[in-house]
Amino acid sequence: MEIMEIKRVDSQKFAASFGRINVFNTADFAQLNAAKCSQVHYLLFIDTKVRLGMILGEREQRLCSPFSSPFGGFVYNEEPRLEVLREAVDLLVEYLKASDCREMTVTLPPLVYAQSFMSKAVAMFGQSPFELSHTDLNYHYDLSRFEHCEEYLSRNARKNLNRAKTVPFEFVRLEAHDDAQVARAYDVIKTNRESRGYPLRMSLDDVLRTIRIIDADFYVLTLDGVDVAAAQVFHVADGIAQVVYWGDVPGYGEVRPMNMLSYRLFEHYHKSGLKVLDIGPSTEHGEPNYGLCEFKENLGCEISLKHTFTLSI
Repeated sequence: MEIMEIKRVDSQKFAASFGRINVFNTADFAQLNAAKCSQVHYLLFIDTKVRLGMILGEREQRLCSPFSSPFGGFVYNEEPRLEVLREAVDLLVEYLKASDCREMTVTLPPLVYAQSFMSKAVAMFGQSPFELSHTDLNYHYDLSRFEHCEEYLSRNARKNLNRAKTVPFEFVRLEAHDDAQVARAYDVIKTNRESRGYPLRMSLDDVLRTIRIIDADFYVLTLDGVDVAAAQVFHVADGIAQVVYWGDVPGYGEVRPMNMLSYRLFEHYHKSGLKVLDIGPSTEHGEPNYGLCEFKENLGCEISLKHTFTLSI
């Protein structure tokens, strides 16, 4: 049995080593955001063949996976055996010790992205010198539920959706290749974030650059010619789309635009044949936003854990 080694390669070699993987762990996405760190480390874990890969960004003596996306961690072509994963985690420890950095942070995708593999990865990081930094609650909607969606709504959410259905909303899918239409959805999101005091980490330019390499959908919900809610959705993995941003503008809460927007998104992606709509976390470094958690649970969303591990030397 050959001993596994870790090899740092360029972005082209990394990209050529893997087939279909989630978009946040691709070389293209890392290259797009490479300016956000001092250098990017593309790592392959190899014995008789490439078993795993990982992308880390270096900044201020820290190696981070991800360095500019919701999650990072390992990628693979074939799900590896448990002992292979353990060896790969051990190699990461040695890689950090041999580097000029003093800390490594790895945030794994939510378990829903690959239940078996992510469970093994969590277990193997837990058996290593890495420490669990925090666990976030990531919400997703199982699109197979949509055929009986009202059964999964809370009583209050059902009442709000019924109220929204009496309002003449128009659900409009925008053209992702038209910068002006993308800006139209973005402006609604920006207004929502500013009104609530929430950060908006992606600028409009960031969004426009990102959708050159990621399939993306944009929507607005209009009422009497006014855009009252919007959503930005990325296609991130086989069968999974992710709501990157969604929100409504102030002044329309009584007619429940977010209940209608979520309903129409669930309906659209169910009809499209996707399996999961990832709604994203409602915690920040493990600390919950209780109102946001309740809203998503009331819609019938389920929780999948997203783990972050840190190693300091």
